[in-house]
Amino acid sequence: MRITNWLVTFTWLYVVIYVTTLKNYAPYREEPSPYPKNYFRLPVDAQNLRLSGTFGELRPNHFHTGIDLSGNIGQPIYAAAEGYVYRIRVQEGGYGNALYIRHPNGYTTVYAHLHRFKPEIARYVKAEQYRRESFEVDLYPGERAFPIKKGEQIGLMGNSGSSEGPHLHFEIRRTKDQKLFNPLLFNLPIADKDAPELLALKIYYLNDRRETIADQILSVERRPNGNYGLKGGDTLMLPAWRVGFALQAFDRATGNTFNKNGLFSLRLFADEQQIFGWRAQELDFDETRYINAHIDYAEYKRSGMWFQRCYLLAGDRLSMYEYTSNFGVVPLYQNRLTFVSLLAADAYGNPAVLRFWVRRGDVQPIVFSPHQRQLSWETSHRIEIDGFALHIPASALYETLYFQYMVSPPLRGGLTPTHHVHNDNTPLHRYCTLSLRPIVEIPPLLTSKALILYLEGKRPESVGGRWVNGAVETRIRELGRYAVFVDTVAPTIQPVAFSANMRGKAFMAFAISDNFSTKDSARPLRYRATVDGKWILFEFDRKNGLLTHHFDEGIAPGKHSLRLVVIDDRDNVAVFEQSFVR
Repeated sequence: MRITNWLVTFTWLYVVIYVTTLKNYAPYREEPSPYPKNYFRLPVDAQNLRLSGTFGELRPNHFHTGIDLSGNIGQPIYAAAEGYVYRIRVQEGGYGNALYIRHPNGYTTVYAHLHRFKPEIARYVKAEQYRRESFEVDLYPGERAFPIKKGEQIGLMGNSGSSEGPHLHFEIRRTKDQKLFNPLLFNLPIADKDAPELLALKIYYLNDRRETIADQILSVERRPNGNYGLKGGDTLMLPAWRVGFALQAFDRATGNTFNKNGLFSLRLFADEQQIFGWRAQELDFDETRYINAHIDYAEYKRSGMWFQRCYLLAGDRLSMYEYTSNFGVVPLYQNRLTFVSLLAADAYGNPAVLRFWVRRGDVQPIVFSPHQRQLSWETSHRIEIDGFALHIPASALYETLYFQYMVSPPLRGGLTPTHHVHNDNTPLHRYCTLSLRPIVEIPPLLTSKALILYLEGKRPESVGGRWVNGAVETRIRELGRYAVFVDTVAPTIQPVAFSANMRGKAFMAFAISDNFSTKDSARPLRYRATVDGKWILFEFDRKNGLLTHHFDEGIAPGKHSLRLVVIDDRDNVAVFEQSFVR
């Protein structure tokens, strides 16, 4: 009889909570918006609009800082409101061709990855590029140079910079401090009636310092009306005193079945009390790398799966958390169940909810992996072992690191053993200083050619370095395998659209590359091109390694001499020289 009464009570309580959850947990619709409504218009035509990226979306080492509107190269881009062009930037990577417009209401809008600027801006930029003899420029033309009206065409959609397909990256910033805001909160007319989709739940068994003892991934299944449950049953018995949760999920705008966009908000409830909340409302540039604490970085590196934590690591200082109690950690009890709900929503308030029960089972003893040192995230550390030195500044880690180090024999061409600096599944928030001492003597003439290679990934990457007291020293922002090599190989220059007869041609183009790609402290390829001894403008698409010069009146008909020089990080030089006729 007691068992029957308990089951009745349990079932009744579950039904009541299950039915009322969506009402009680309605995400943010009741809050008045602090952002101006109907001030900004869409910067693209609404027809065939596709939202392909959202604010706060998870990206490698950063949160996405705007929204992406996909389309075609050459599609018109319009000013979202009246104002003036405050800044114009041209980059080989990054935002590519970008415009910054200041508005009277205290906001700045940004339009990135453009194919072309409007003609008068393009002429100004080109003149400045020739004056400075540089493709990359960062210009501030002044308030009176380019006044802009709302809806005025300011450029064409493109794929410049680090863009991976034709789209407009659109941002809204507060002018006085450049704080970023979610453009979808400004009432832009983008339809979205579809709730996020939940894919998997990850559970972390935690010690009293919120360090992971063990973890597991569970599949979830969709149920009616935006509800989700666990496959295999909604009640879990877990061998831990306390647990943290992370959710794999994504969102789609209505009519967009291709792009998996990011969430706007994620909240965790234990017995109907909110203990964690995150939302993509606003962001400061200097904290975007905290994404590596917010996500399960190791899982992303291993499997490519993005799990967003619903609890805080010790060193996580991200300001996007609206609320946390007990840092989002859920204590477990043997004598009662805890009802857990995870609520994911998009910026339009469409919710998806995962519900389940948890209870404590038999707890196993804590066993840490073998390690040489225990490194606190709060303090700085210097490690020196036989030709290896690493300085980790305070707050470069997000939690205590049980540091492991080993060496393996040199790779072919390596001047040091391969140094296994812990592993690449542990993120670094700040730059660390790495120094490696060669085990063979390097002639003085070659010390400037010595560099450190990062040996994770598909191919080695140079992190640069300088010769300091018989060792190569550089700054790194990833742990993993490193070794010293010497680079005396010049870059390559390959004509793509060039011949001795360039009559009637609109452009000439060259592919340039090097034996090592670069990151962190290493400099990317540099180049300089002249025709008849005078500098000419080559646009550089870094992601494709393509240099392109578009002919204009600057090169008259007749015979000319082209000289193209390309220099790598170790100052190895490649030169292409040939005459041509226009």
